[in-house]
Amino acid sequence: MPTVEELFAPPTEVAAHPAVVETIRLCDEVIGPHAPAADDPARGVDPAHPRALAAAGLLSVRVPIAEGGLGAAQRVDVETVELLAGTCGATWFVVTQHRNPQADSASPVKGLPADAYRHGPAAAAHRPGLATGATLAGIAVAHIRRPGPPAVRAEPAPGGGWRLSGSAAWCTGWGITDLTMVAATTATGRFVFALVPTAPRPGLRAGDPAPLAVMGGTRTVGLELDDMAVAPDEVLLDVDAAAWLAADALRTADTRPATLGLLRRVLVELERLGRRRPEVADVAGTLGERGAALREEAHALLIDVPAGERTADRIRLRGEIAELTVRAANALVAARSGSATLLTSPEQRWVREAMFHLVQGQTDVVRRAQLAAFAVS
Repeated sequence: MPTVEELFAPPTEVAAHPAVVETIRLCDEVIGPHAPAADDPARGVDPAHPRALAAAGLLSVRVPIAEGGLGAAQRVDVETVELLAGTCGATWFVVTQHRNPQADSASPVKGLPADAYRHGPAAAAHRPGLATGATLAGIAVAHIRRPGPPAVRAEPAPGGGWRLSGSAAWCTGWGITDLTMVAATTATGRFVFALVPTAPRPGLRAGDPAPLAVMGGTRTVGLELDDMAVAPDEVLLDVDAAAWLAADALRTADTRPATLGLLRRVLVELERLGRRRPEVADVAGTLGERGAALREEAHALLIDVPAGERTADRIRLRGEIAELTVRAANALVAARSGSATLLTSPEQRWVREAMFHLVQGQTDVVRRAQLAAFAVS
């Protein structure tokens, strides 16, 4: 019977790719040793670590070589994300924010019809830096997914640009990133995405870091906007709100590679512990086979099946994988016993990260799929 590590091993050509080799090196030598501190709100993610990932091209794995990226296949990118998320969830969460403004500065915008959006001047101005990761970006966009009155409103400013007012509850990486993409809703049913410096400015105030039970070192803050001026050259994207939400629903249906990375790490650790305890080995083998099968299905849907197809399967699978990740992390705690509850133990951190993967990018349909998976376990 293959081991869990063998079940989760990437294809040979993926494992040998320079991006994967460098990810493993950075995770082993730099990011992994700092992971307990990165989770700690008092210490947090080391700002040098996202920069190191960017310098190695690991924030632009799929960006074309002509634009300063590595031009690698999606399967290579997925492998690097899994490895990073399985090593340090907090560092992964800070750098994954960068992908949204990076993608939204490209043309065409992935998943949107051409007549649904207009790029602003910030797209061209910041595209080179975003493409290579030399300019690190964060986001404050979660609020536009919520129903009800807009949390952040955008009103046209005399002479051009916009004035933004409201509250954006979630902005990760404040003080680490160079730019922050802030989303706001117009009175005409559109979203405006502004790319502004990650720093206080007139009309923009960042709160204290949120007291999070997990990802506490990600410098996640709330933003208060009080008639903040957005210059015309700070506009990244102006997009039809319904079209954006429809495309976003397709994106959130997929299992995140980061969730698979945490599941993979937990199952590997469970197997290692099982080498000394036969009863743990049985659990590791059972969960490992189940996890590998779900991961293979998730990879196939994410990489090989066009977006918009088999959406119901994607959502069901995301629920099942989230449930299995929670179950595997708690199985590892049970196997490790009391020492797993020490703050110096990675097991308690992985349990909390599994909780995080339940709610990150969670929509109503994803929540229902997760609850259905818990109900049948």
